[in-house]
Amino acid sequence: MSKTPEYREQLHGAKSNPPIYEYNFLPELMVGQANLQKFGQQVSVIRELEMKGELSRFESSQEIKRLWNHLKQETENLARGSEQFCPHTL
Repeated sequence: MSKTPEYREQLHGAKSNPPIYEYNFLPELMVGQANLQKFGQQVSVIRELEMKGELSRFESSQEIKRLWNHLKQETENLARGSEQFCPHTL
């Protein structure tokens, strides 16, 4: 299939709807995605430590809750456009 204007129009509806790659870039989304990815990596490490017996189930759940609350707060700050938001605080 060629990417003609007619194809784009069929794919994205009316001409007034630009393709997704033409939307404005939002750095907040990239920061949010990076924070979420880091959270997932940290949860994986905590679960590994629990499985090895280095953390109890209670300790690991408490640490995951702490990380989740921190991620939630950072996401809220990002959504508000807070100047205090720092993407590397997780």
